[in-house]
Amino acid sequence: MAWVTDFAARMLDRYPDSENPFAEPAVVLVDQIDTHLHPKWQRQLIDDFSDSFPATQFIVTAHSPLMVLALPEANIAVLRREKHGVTIERNPNNVQGWRLDQIIASGLFEEQPSRDSASHSMLEERRKLISKKSLSNREKARLKELNAWAHGIPTAEDPDDIRALDIIRRAAQKLKAEDK
Repeated sequence: MAWVTDFAARMLDRYPDSENPFAEPAVVLVDQIDTHLHPKWQRQLIDDFSDSFPATQFIVTAHSPLMVLALPEANIAVLRREKHGVTIERNPNNVQGWRLDQIIASGLFEEQPSRDSASHSMLEERRKLISKKSLSNREKARLKELNAWAHGIPTAEDPDDIRALDIIRRAAQKLKAEDK
């Protein structure tokens, strides 16, 4: 982040007679602004820069979805390496109000599973078993194991949603038991 000090010094040199040299116009290009930054800083960084340098246009590259989350109204461009070059997709999604996992899954970033690879594989196996028209006894037993495991995985984003889903799950189990 030493470049910020360099930039501030250049603004002071460039606008020596200004009452507020940091409010003068400038354009700053920063490659991989998110590198080596704590997630909290990634979310706050651009706001801090915009407050400190209000007339500066920042053009930055990043690989972190946290940077997108921090700038839901920014002019976002996604660069995709293609067979014969690079394509640029401008303003691909309006992500205002989105959760981090939604941004990751949105296509702005190369598709990434939102869970660890072992859990992702088990959920995929479960999905395949559920979608089959008929199951062998072995497959039924495996599906039962996977269902028991999957019910322990949080599917919501925050504790209130997790509690609400738990209430719904228990109510469904109670209704199912009453039907028997």
